[in-house]
Amino acid sequence: MPKICKSCGKEYTGEYCEHCGYGNPNLKIKAAKKYKTKIPERFLPLDEQERLAKERLAQGKKPKNKTVKQKRNQKILLIILVVLVVGIILFVLYNQGMFSRNDPDDLINQYFTSICEMDYDKYNACFSRDLAKENNKAIKAEGLDKDKAMETLYSDYINVFGKGFKSTVSIDETTEMDRGDIIKEELDYQEQYGKSVSIAEEKVVKTTVSFEGSVSSEDVKFDVYIGRIGAKWCVLNVKEVDDIQTAPSANKK
Repeated sequence: MPKICKSCGKEYTGEYCEHCGYGNPNLKIKAAKKYKTKIPERFLPLDEQERLAKERLAQGKKPKNKTVKQKRNQKILLIILVVLVVGIILFVLYNQGMFSRNDPDDLINQYFTSICEMDYDKYNACFSRDLAKENNKAIKAEGLDKDKAMETLYSDYINVFGKGFKSTVSIDETTEMDRGDIIKEELDYQEQYGKSVSIAEEKVVKTTVSFEGSVSSEDVKFDVYIGRIGAKWCVLNVKEVDDIQTAPSANKK
């Protein structure tokens, strides 16, 4: 009895279609080869991936996938870039004083203690970065070393109280400066150092300093002006309150 071929639709009488071969178990269909599974290159062993990539490069072809080495190098470059960006950000913040947190009272004690000890580095660290640089330029221009610079700057103290004098600092009163006074201070700062500065807070600290030395002893009152630049408190100005000729002021306006 004739059969209808499910593939070509023609009649056939044998076990398989004589026209298209449908049903013939020995017939190999070439079209079926395209359905054979091929292992993706990314799942091949690493050495095989490297070999195929080199072959494509030698033939002037673009690699299909990045090799493990290329991916590793890309990650290293990305990490280096991130580190550089973070480093630049931290450097900028450091220059703005964001990581130099200190206490206002400790700052004032450091200022007067550094004078007694004739410690230039400790003294210079009390000021803003710009003022500290100006101080360094000044002593270099005068040809002074750090010890000689302090002895020259505070020679009056040495003459009055004696070399190796000591000091005891008492904080009498602290007054917050209003925004108008702070803006004026910022303008004065820009005029003096040629750089704009943002002073977040400013205080006037009334201080009594008891100097004691081998020659004489005396209590001297000062108004110490301090400002917070970034996170760091800096000495902006020091004015002697008592009209005593022998006790000089630092950075007097």
